[in-house]
Amino acid sequence: MRTTITLESDAFAAAQAYAQARALKLGQAVSELIRQSTEQRLALVQKNGIWVYDLPPDTPRVTAAQVKALLDDTP
Repeated sequence: MRTTITLESDAFAAAQAYAQARALKLGQAVSELIRQSTEQRLALVQKNGIWVYDLPPDTPRVTAAQVKALLDDTP
């Protein structure tokens, strides 16, 4: 299927780097990345009675300042 999409510059750079590293056309790379993101589900685990996502150990920590900044941006 052929279509035109507009990507943010950082998303385009990431897709282009992914495509070049794997010798893929840009469209193929974007399709693979979309499939990967929709197929990979994070496991839910219950900790102290609360359901949380079981994230990989190398996942960066979210700080209170980051949460506050996101809440400040919420309309």
